[in-house]
Amino acid sequence: MTERNDQWLGRLAKLESGQVSDVLDEAGIPCHALSAELFALSPGKRFAGRAATLRGEPILNARTVSPALPVETMESITFPGSILVIASGGYRTGALLGGFVAYSLQRAGCQAVVTDGAIRDAEEIRALGLPCVQSALTPVNGARRWRAVAAGIPVTLPGSGGGLVQVAPGDYILGDGDGVVVVPQQMIASVVEDAEELLRIERVIGDELRAGGERAEVFRANPRFAHVRPVTGPSC
Repeated sequence: MTERNDQWLGRLAKLESGQVSDVLDEAGIPCHALSAELFALSPGKRFAGRAATLRGEPILNARTVSPALPVETMESITFPGSILVIASGGYRTGALLGGFVAYSLQRAGCQAVVTDGAIRDAEEIRALGLPCVQSALTPVNGARRWRAVAAGIPVTLPGSGGGLVQVAPGDYILGDGDGVVVVPQQMIASVVEDAEELLRIERVIGDELRAGGERAEVFRANPRFAHVRPVTGPSC
């Protein structure tokens, strides 16, 4: 999968996560924002890309014995413009990746890493400039305690409000200072177009408020969501 000519990705990257979240809510896709418990290694750093997915499990208490994927899997599924999304299977004791892996991912074109697991070598990864969103930081190496078992399949991560957000390979992901939102790839066109119209409306609202308009009156004259088209997507 290549992102060189992906007009939607370029347009998504110019939007704010809050605008995209509002459009997804109005369109009927409430489970789209990742939990605030997953925090940014470098707060405020923006990123946008398409999901490359990986699922793993803790080795010591795995319910079933699954064949482990090669250690190079993280790098092998990464492509230019990708966001590596790792579902840890509930494992947070050790780091799923550190500085060397982060460097390899970035060199392969990875735009960011998003996981409900832990990472380490935080200062090294910050220096690389690779955005990471994770559940914890730890000095412990997870290589002896966790393994990847599936790649290129839909995964779920904790969502805002306690539900789960499904992320399928190729889905669009936008992260900024407010958090991370996931846009299913089959609805990217309508979501981006409607979010761009919302951005235009909000600029008008801002101009009118700064010109002295009363908030209630300005909002009444500029409905923000009347244009948003309903879509069908994953349920919570």
